[in-house]
Amino acid sequence: MHRRWWATALLLTAAASTTRATPPPPVPGAQENIAWLWDQAALPTWSQGQTAVLIQHILLSGRAVLERPRRDAPALPAGVRVTPLLHVEVSTVVPPVSIADSRETILHAMDRAARISTSGWVQLDMEARPSQRAFYRELVAEIRARLPTDVRLSVTALAWWCRAGAIGSNPWLDGLAADEIVPMFFRMGKDRARLRHFIEIGAAELHPRCREGAAGFSTQELFSSEVIRRYRRAYWFDNGRWRHGPRVGRVRTESTDVARSAMHNNANRP
Repeated sequence: MHRRWWATALLLTAAASTTRATPPPPVPGAQENIAWLWDQAALPTWSQGQTAVLIQHILLSGRAVLERPRRDAPALPAGVRVTPLLHVEVSTVVPPVSIADSRETILHAMDRAARISTSGWVQLDMEARPSQRAFYRELVAEIRARLPTDVRLSVTALAWWCRAGAIGSNPWLDGLAADEIVPMFFRMGKDRARLRHFIEIGAAELHPRCREGAAGFSTQELFSSEVIRRYRRAYWFDNGRWRHGPRVGRVRTESTDVARSAMHNNANRP
């Protein structure tokens, strides 16, 4: 069963930014610092060059594939490079009866994301369970195959997916057909202390694809600058949606707000 929560997607406006002045990136070090803009988030001044904007939320629950665009369209300055982000939530309360039924909805959403990308990237945020791993890997491969050659695919990864050393021993990440894997080093659940230890003590404890390319951090669960500097691209999440400056030190572990986004700007471009 497919159901749209809103019929019309919102436009991403290239207007002058109305965000409040915010400090430089929380921890300098990465070559590129990119703010994640979730629902109702404002663009921080240090991320004016590029940002990753959540455009749509898809919830897989029972027999339903529920789609919802973002509630607001962020005001972005002209010239900012936008990476459209699709969030797919797999319900743990009412797990999908057949997760494969969501394939076409997700693929079409990623196709739309590619048409509106101005950064040359699209990003998939999907927290699959071990029983859904085969579907997830096939889905990533199919998304990558459908993308234009000038658009690259970034996927987020739960931190525990990275807890494996040599290639050939990790069923999540070995051979995953994404151009970039972004391990999310925050909101790591009951294993938070152990995972933070592995991340801090050195890259050798992580899968090779989680060591230096890209990583996701939170302003409320900071790592040392030594950790940040390992990565060429750092994506940043802020509980306050960047509206009050990053509130460092306030740790939260509850799940993210599931109200998400949709940009439909130029979606009909051939």
